[in-house]
Amino acid sequence: MKKIIHVLSLFIAICLSHSALGQSWPDKTVKVIVPYAPGGGVDPVARLVSQKLADIWKQPVVVENKAGGSGTIGANFVAHAPSDGLTILMSATAEVVINQHFMQKMSYNPDVDLKPVTLLVKLPFVLVTNPSKPYSTAAELIAFAKKNPNTVTYASSGPGTPQHLAAVMLEEQAGIKLVHVPYKGVAPSVSDLLAGHVDIGFAGLPTALPHIQSGSLKALGLSSKAISSAAPNIPPLAKTPGLQNFDLTQWFGVYVPSGTPNAIAQKIQKDIVDVLRIPEVKEALEKQGAQPGNMTMTEFQSFSNSESKKFGAIVKMAKIEP
Repeated sequence: MKKIIHVLSLFIAICLSHSALGQSWPDKTVKVIVPYAPGGGVDPVARLVSQKLADIWKQPVVVENKAGGSGTIGANFVAHAPSDGLTILMSATAEVVINQHFMQKMSYNPDVDLKPVTLLVKLPFVLVTNPSKPYSTAAELIAFAKKNPNTVTYASSGPGTPQHLAAVMLEEQAGIKLVHVPYKGVAPSVSDLLAGHVDIGFAGLPTALPHIQSGSLKALGLSSKAISSAAPNIPPLAKTPGLQNFDLTQWFGVYVPSGTPNAIAQKIQKDIVDVLRIPEVKEALEKQGAQPGNMTMTEFQSFSNSESKKFGAIVKMAKIEP
């Protein structure tokens, strides 16, 4: 009986200490790691959310960009950071669910070294082209590519990136052959699309929308099946004959080192979801075509696992190599 009481007392003490830990955290500066260059898709979302978190936590929240290796440099930094919740990863899709399927060696295992916290946003890609090109719809592009196989070039921000995999999916479902032109990042790929040096490419809606609105790029279709409230005139690619099953959405998520106590991870999750519900934050994200998330840790874990399987299948189909 004494042993049972001792075990129960110990269990209660641990629970209370974890609860107190969550309530007292953070007591110093929090670093938010964005594994891409400033100005990329993740960066403005991370900075918007971090500013509001600083208000809630009453501590500085500093965004640090650690670009390179398709997001793996920044993700590795977080994976091997102290498990105190003071180093947070705000990631895109590649470094947490895609790269592991084709990179032979990685300095971290995202399934083991990182703990999923919550979804930041989902946002579609938009397939764009230069106004000088002889197609204005996805159907016209497909017809042109079938008549001229291996001549239409497409830009991506690198091998194995979501932009690359979206084009692979387009080739597979439309039955066309395109020429991949990988770039080192989103900015140079969009620059060459604007200049007409490359024919087509998938770009995040927030990145592409200003160029579409100015007329410097033509939109051929959204990668998601759902219409975006930020761009209601851009049809989903799934509306095009032959592409009925086309549905690929980019997303940004929040992770911490795997050893981070659940009490801290749960506080981060709750506070980020609260920030995403702030009307001005929600409105700012939706204007860019982003859908704010509200997933629990368990839901985000399941989501990450399913996305890994989906993208892994596309990588296998495309026979992507590092």
